[in-house]
Amino acid sequence: MKFQHKKIPLYYQLENILREKILSGEFAQGEQLPTENELIEEYGVSRITVRQALASLASEGLVERIQGRGTFVSRKKTVKGTIRLTGFLEDLMAMGIETKAKVLEFRLVKASGNEADQLQVSVGTPIWQIKRVRYVKGTPYSYIVNYVPEEIGKELSREELAEGSLLKLLEDKLGIKLGEALQVITALLADAQVARILQTRVGAPLLGIERTVYSARGQPVEYVRTVYRSDLYCYTVKLVRGAKDVGTGWYYKLSSGD
Repeated sequence: MKFQHKKIPLYYQLENILREKILSGEFAQGEQLPTENELIEEYGVSRITVRQALASLASEGLVERIQGRGTFVSRKKTVKGTIRLTGFLEDLMAMGIETKAKVLEFRLVKASGNEADQLQVSVGTPIWQIKRVRYVKGTPYSYIVNYVPEEIGKELSREELAEGSLLKLLEDKLGIKLGEALQVITALLADAQVARILQTRVGAPLLGIERTVYSARGQPVEYVRTVYRSDLYCYTVKLVRGAKDVGTGWYYKLSSGD
């Protein structure tokens, strides 16, 4: 396989390809990645290009490089701490900003390894996949891929998904009381498909967010991967300095209503 985008460094392109394979579950947690020689042969790049790409993935915590054994997909660690959670759509609505969504796909698919793990179902279990692009003032700013269990997806319609927030549909239409969510934020580069959808250039920096939402009973009800144009969106968290007697780290500042 040869890379087509000559203006983008090869290690960036390889890093993006491997990251997407990890996040999509094509490379499962704990699975060994192809060897350096196999990556060199498959992608037609140099050894230093492969090592740069793997080093970047390792710095993000996506892979672990074990001397004498190879490179393995990291097992996800439990994230400690609490942060107030709202859907980004709700944030924009609260600011009085009008948004619109276009549903690109809404279909039943078989759960891959990563999706099955996030939704706590067996690999191959039918689940609903929803692909949407959301616009603010006519400009595309996010590309969203949702996965929901079959019994939830069959209660939704394309029209509803184009009009509002999936979280609000779960709460208001289906009566699901939402509990916790696990969210991971990463930096990504736009590939050709995403660049076309978001009307940006190939290789443009993006903000990537992966989130699993659980009901109050602890059952996963949504797994979503979203990419945002970084020139249109940023993520802000307010932190406070910890007291000396508990360790001088930075902590999330929570409002009294949380």
